[in-house]
Amino acid sequence: MLSLRNSLMSHIHYRVGSGESVSLWHDPWHPLGPLISRFPRGPQMTRIGPLDKLSAVIKDGQWNWPFITDIACLEITHMLPPFWRARTESFGSQRMDPSTPQLLMIFHPPGPKVLWSSLLMGSFKIPKNCFILWLAIMGRLSTLDKPWLHHIGGTCILCQDGVPETHDHLFFSCSFSRRCFTIIRQQITFPWPHRDWKHGIQWASSRWRGKHVVNAAYRSLLASIVYHIWQERNARRFQQRSRPPLIVGRLVVEEIRQRIISVQLRHSISSLGLYRLWKIPWPVEGFSI
Repeated sequence: MLSLRNSLMSHIHYRVGSGESVSLWHDPWHPLGPLISRFPRGPQMTRIGPLDKLSAVIKDGQWNWPFITDIACLEITHMLPPFWRARTESFGSQRMDPSTPQLLMIFHPPGPKVLWSSLLMGSFKIPKNCFILWLAIMGRLSTLDKPWLHHIGGTCILCQDGVPETHDHLFFSCSFSRRCFTIIRQQITFPWPHRDWKHGIQWASSRWRGKHVVNAAYRSLLASIVYHIWQERNARRFQQRSRPPLIVGRLVVEEIRQRIISVQLRHSISSLGLYRLWKIPWPVEGFSI
């Protein structure tokens, strides 16, 4: 918190009332901040004691500063905040109080925009799947190649080919993952380049952008594949339970199919194409697929 002090000070709005409880030299009531920091010789040049309160220069609701001859200290009186009257006489800055979003932008400025953010959006997104996909894109899943897991020294438990468990291997160089892809592609058309995970995400981010329902379904399908592969990995490693690729692949397709059915779509050509792609009966009479 102390590291944020300088950023926060410029957004604090002081209401000091009569000034009897505010230090003239040490409190940051002035737009320039604590005066003693900017004018170390201020008490000597203005003949106002270093421990005096702000009320020493206020009289009848107006500023009552002594005549200042030092050029450096003239800046104090030239930038005095105006008085304002509410229930009692007091003064303060005319700046607006910062809102919570503004403070958040100060303390946590937004980073550069990433193209893959669109993969986490869409009409058919499933929150738990999107969360695991986000971790996988960021490389934050607890795969065994992490430095703090080197003592385990395990390999991929899905394919058992002796290959180190990494994000690039699980998604989708692993033979288990590829067999799941084969099962999925037997049921729907799902384009995915056989590249490493990073380039695959870049390809999907540029290919499946926008609000088109087919692209939204592909994004949700990708998140579902990543989620269920990671879930299968955890089940085998921690619970000694396993499922064949046939079951995992069919589970992924059925999950997205049910998600599409649960969303009420407009009757349009794009919706018709989506239902045809996923082999879902078209619900409109007289308008067949």
